[in-house]
Amino acid sequence: MSCSTNANTNYELIEKAIKYIDENFKDQPSVDEIAKNIGMSKYHFIRVFKEYAGVTPKQFLHSITLNYAKEHIKQSKSILDSSLDIGLSSSSRLHELFVNLIGVTPKEWREKGKDVLISFGYGNTPFGEALIAYTEKGICYLGFIDNNKEVIFSRFKELWENASFVHDDKKANEYLENIFIKNKKYNLLVKGTNFQVNVWKALLNLPNGVVTTYQDMANFIDKPKSVRAVASAIGKNHVGYLIPCHRVIAKSGAMSGYRWGIERKKVLIAYESVSTLNMIIYRVATTNDIPKLCQLLHQLFSQETEFNPDVICQTRALKQIIENDEIGKIYIASKEDEIVGMVNVLYTVSTALGERVAMLEDMIIDKNYRGENIGSALLEYAITKSKEQGVKRITLLSDSDNFSAHRFYENMGFSKSAMIPLRIQL
Repeated sequence: MSCSTNANTNYELIEKAIKYIDENFKDQPSVDEIAKNIGMSKYHFIRVFKEYAGVTPKQFLHSITLNYAKEHIKQSKSILDSSLDIGLSSSSRLHELFVNLIGVTPKEWREKGKDVLISFGYGNTPFGEALIAYTEKGICYLGFIDNNKEVIFSRFKELWENASFVHDDKKANEYLENIFIKNKKYNLLVKGTNFQVNVWKALLNLPNGVVTTYQDMANFIDKPKSVRAVASAIGKNHVGYLIPCHRVIAKSGAMSGYRWGIERKKVLIAYESVSTLNMIIYRVATTNDIPKLCQLLHQLFSQETEFNPDVICQTRALKQIIENDEIGKIYIASKEDEIVGMVNVLYTVSTALGERVAMLEDMIIDKNYRGENIGSALLEYAITKSKEQGVKRITLLSDSDNFSAHRFYENMGFSKSAMIPLRIQL
């Protein structure tokens, strides 16, 4: 995808297709019917989607269905509940989820941007034309345009009415390409009440491909009775896309209002959903994950000499760990709805160090996903999160003749100990 005029044209065609589906949803039109009714051949229609999102129309349009939204609302709750435990894989490194959000000073708020120099301009994005504005502190406006350039400019000007403005379309297009194509991170300068800024910060915890509800966002900021206020704050977001208010939908799964157009909201959600099909997400396990974790443990214990698979025992142990943070954490790697890797970090206290230490167990990557650097990324994630939990040392046991495992752990920074393990069954 690019920010070219061609990408903008493809976006407009896809928007037309979504409008047609909305108007005829009861008839569940086929791809042939949709293409015909927006004036395209089936093959041209398919090519447009392939160029735009790399998937077929059927795959893309599935992501805007009510059933899809309902499924993903369930997933988002656990993601929000442990949002700081999420990492996204970029090869073996953890992906940075957050941009830096800066609130205006009280003086800037009172004086409505007086003495603030703002550069702004217009340009193409993969989601239509946009107005972007920025100061030396960061991006202060990003809004999409649909034959309403004057309205969008008025909204932007009203927000910063006493600022000094410089119009620079060339620089604006550089910013838009950096954001939408090169995924460059920028600081965001926002103007809002403390409550609104807290809601916008909470939105930054939602990674690509995740949707949530207004109620879950209210719960996340510890204001469960303030759903309407949360919805109002989301509606007043003035930095579209970068503060991802498009990822919040109604509890029913319906794609509710979006200040830059409901069709655009659907395209954004669908595009992000299909773009994350091959993305690995790292997070803390929940009790809902136990059946899939047992399947992974069956693979692990089937290849180890000292242990045998036992679903009842494994379920009991996993439940204890997940429900008691003092015992430890189970970290998992997932791809779409499939759990493809796991590792346990179990806590104790070292009298030698006077600090919390941990035992690492049950490190396993599904046999169908090995060789993709998932193991190293998962272990790195577990180590990073363990440090945050105050763990000062991690110990693990490995089969004495599993030399490839020894090399793997040594490459991850582990070293062999002079001590040997001894065990007694009680």
